[in-house]
Amino acid sequence: MKILYLILIVSLGISTSCNNDDDQPRKPIDQLPAATQSGEQTFGCLINGEVFIPDNFGRGRPNAFYQFVNGAYTLGIHASNKSGEELLSVGLGALHVEPVQETQYILNSEASGNFYGIYLLGGGLTLDTTTTNNSPGTINITNFDPENFIISGTFEFTVFDNEGNEIKITDGRFDMLYTN
Repeated sequence: MKILYLILIVSLGISTSCNNDDDQPRKPIDQLPAATQSGEQTFGCLINGEVFIPDNFGRGRPNAFYQFVNGAYTLGIHASNKSGEELLSVGLGALHVEPVQETQYILNSEASGNFYGIYLLGGGLTLDTTTTNNSPGTINITNFDPENFIISGTFEFTVFDNEGNEIKITDGRFDMLYTN
């Protein structure tokens, strides 16, 4: 009976130790925050396939604003993260636009009447690059709730550094409370 009990314990131990999913490397996209729509203060994307999740304190904390100024609306969504020695920032914005709606917008150049995407390296001191009309991206507003000050959505865009190298921002998502 002791031998049967020992065999049962050993086989149970082997079957549970061989099926441990915690040891499996997670895909980068699976490390991003969930695409929620309830003002969870989340932001994340992949930068050239690498996970970008902002710091949740200080200047890195994701923030958003939506304001009516001089007869038009301005939108800003921004997040930063200190990666090693470098400060990385990703932002989305709109200058002097019609009221935001739950729809898809094209990210063009940083100009009046446009939505745009921005990537900053070194706080903009090393590299400050935005989407252009020649290399547009998209932002899809999936929830815009002006009563509760919530804006949520997804985004993707490509920018180019000073040497013409592509920086691909993909699988972006945000779920923010905004100020006005």
